[in-house]
Amino acid sequence: MPIKKTTTRQAQPAGKKGIEIYVDGSFIDGRVGYGLVILRDGVAVGEFSGSVENEEYLTARQVAGELFAVGKALQWCKINGEMSATIYYDYTGIECWATGKWKAKLPLTQRYTAFVRSSGIRISWQKVAAHTGDFWNERADELAKQGTLEVRS
Repeated sequence: MPIKKTTTRQAQPAGKKGIEIYVDGSFIDGRVGYGLVILRDGVAVGEFSGSVENEEYLTARQVAGELFAVGKALQWCKINGEMSATIYYDYTGIECWATGKWKAKLPLTQRYTAFVRSSGIRISWQKVAAHTGDFWNERADELAKQGTLEVRS
């Protein structure tokens, strides 16, 4: 699904949450999907899902979907003029590769790390426990599963 520009950004009153993005990946029947939900000040402004078709990345299973979701999130931020975001994730590697806590050894993780670091977006990373009822994390998981069924054109 293409990343779309949403309504123009308004000044944020004190105490607003800003941009929060929940990301997830899924691997079902040999297919990889990604999903993400974007919130502005606590209100959902976008939901995206899609499949990862690059054969080179399929061996990474759902991890590829997780990384693609972050990439799509950062693209959305750039298109919409957002310079900072909080990204909520349930797979530790998402933060650890981006921050250098883990060494990126595979082409997928190396590209991911380079993309995140060169994005110009200030990211606050927030780990959430998977499958524990966190509403937006569960929604990102549903979208990632849906993404496994999508076919890129």
